[in-house]
Amino acid sequence: MISFNKLTSILITFVILSSITVTSCGGNKVNIKDRSHLVYSQITKKVCSADTSQSYEVYLPNGYTDQQKWPVIYVFDPHGDGKFAVEHFKYAAEKYGYMVLGSNNSKNGLQTLEHTLEVLINDAPKSYSIDPNRQYSGGFSGGGRVAVMMATKYNNKGIITCGAGMSGFDPQSAPSKFDIFAIAGREDFNYDEVMAIQQQFANTDWRYITAAFDGGHNWPSPYLLSKALLWFELNAMKDGLISKDKDLETQTLDSIKLSTDEYIKKGQFLKATDELKMGISFIDRLLGTKKLENKLNDLQSQDGYINEIQKVEQLKLMEQQLRNEYMQGFNTQNLDWWNSELVTLSDKIKTSNDLFTRQMYSRIKGFLGIVCYSFTSKAIAESNIDLANKCVAIYQKVEPQNPDCFFYKAILLDKNNRSKEAVDTFKKAVSLGFKDMAKVKPSFSKKTILLLESSSIEKKH
Repeated sequence: MISFNKLTSILITFVILSSITVTSCGGNKVNIKDRSHLVYSQITKKVCSADTSQSYEVYLPNGYTDQQKWPVIYVFDPHGDGKFAVEHFKYAAEKYGYMVLGSNNSKNGLQTLEHTLEVLINDAPKSYSIDPNRQYSGGFSGGGRVAVMMATKYNNKGIITCGAGMSGFDPQSAPSKFDIFAIAGREDFNYDEVMAIQQQFANTDWRYITAAFDGGHNWPSPYLLSKALLWFELNAMKDGLISKDKDLETQTLDSIKLSTDEYIKKGQFLKATDELKMGISFIDRLLGTKKLENKLNDLQSQDGYINEIQKVEQLKLMEQQLRNEYMQGFNTQNLDWWNSELVTLSDKIKTSNDLFTRQMYSRIKGFLGIVCYSFTSKAIAESNIDLANKCVAIYQKVEPQNPDCFFYKAILLDKNNRSKEAVDTFKKAVSLGFKDMAKVKPSFSKKTILLLESSSIEKKH
């Protein structure tokens, strides 16, 4: 049986490595108020000339021409779906005049990631007119960690990391600084890690913003991603890389004031203060921030804000305690206990009257999902079949529609010489979205592989 300390080590390694989270250009400037009238161009696939096994998806904003240099953001999806990543940035790219390039090769666990990044970063300038001083990177989950890696290695101007923090990153030893816009859902199991960036960079001269949305471990909305590109645009003005745009500055300030007032009317004081902090970062060195700072100070002295902060801190302690108990439970508790506990957890998510409490329990459930993934994978690799069966049973209760759960379940059925059931279960994984076919042959017996091939699963994918 794997020890609790070893389980903790496995999880930390998994989260750090395998979760390895506004501009206008030239004549293509689009007014911030005109977003409902945007017209999009096509996303196209580009095969890299130096290595034809590497490719990326390309979005060029309307008005793109080789006669001028354009800012670019390289984007990464944890499953290597470049088009899916580009789709999320298309709105912001068209609104502010950015090129978006999405890797089709970068994905969680890729052993040749450095090669993929090198081929991409070398191919793009040969094919498109890129401003070398305005290259950015962004991504979700493991893709967010790739964005950090790319910025560190290739001196990018800024990053957008979604659903992934920067654990282990030392700003003091980094080769160069880059702007950081970090986003997480309030129900994301990585939420605290993303928000920890505030402390991580608090005593440095790095520019950073942390933003949150009401949701889980998912890509944020295109609108929230557009706020990140807006910040990049405003920072480029501050740095003298592009001309200042007074209209954009004023519209940004007005938008911050409006959204802050809306949050205050709803009694959402933490959201209001977060919006004010973001606004100050947006317009600092462009417009006066004194009024926003005074409003922030006033809000932080009000009972509503103090009560919300106290509630969040109490829930943070409860969350850590629950995580520790559940981690120990993989060794100490049987499936009956887990079944009862998970029913209780789901009920609390559904019935808790307090939003902060519901979000905390949702983060716990997401945390359990990633623990199950990590522990099941590790147990199978170490041929600890009893633990693997236990973990996959818990996994199926936690995330009954997760394709990885059924992939691991199929592997365990195969190891028990139940090939037909293994094939049926693998088909279920595929129907739920399993795509990593490179894992199939190394994971199953010859008998099961023959059955899979006869069912044409691999040919279809």
